[in-house]
Amino acid sequence: MSDLTPWQIYDLLNRKKPLWLNGSNLSGAHLRKAELAEADLEGANLSGANLSGANLSFANLNGANLENADLSYANLRGCMLDDANLSKANLYEANLRDAHLVRANLTEANFTDALLHQTVLKDANLQNANLEGAHLRGANLYQANIDGVNLTNTQLRGAMKPDGEIYE
Repeated sequence: MSDLTPWQIYDLLNRKKPLWLNGSNLSGAHLRKAELAEADLEGANLSGANLSGANLSFANLNGANLENADLSYANLRGCMLDDANLSKANLYEANLRDAHLVRANLTEANFTDALLHQTVLKDANLQNANLEGAHLRGANLYQANIDGVNLTNTQLRGAMKPDGEIYE
């Protein structure tokens, strides 16, 4: 992983898009409202980073570490997060429509009021996650671990259950 100084991060964010930051160490970085659409952040370390309100639409975050990251109000539409670690991440009101989180670690993550329409969560670990008020219409939860998940007021119509059945 490559460590970047705050100045280098600022410089990168002001370059032509998309960005190639795969494997970068951005842990604890302040990237609030950053424009990271279509960025390649595969395998990047973003643990504890502030990405509140950031645009990560269609970004590649496969295998990235986002543990304890603040992704509240972030746009993650169409984002690739397969095998990513989002344990204890804050995704309050985040847009994850059409995102892929296959085999992602989402333990104790906060998805309160998040938009997860058509999101693929196959084989994901959602143990003790908070999905209160989240919108999961048409989402794929096949073989996902939903033990201890808070589903209060969650919209699940048309979503696939872990056993392959469809929520009515």
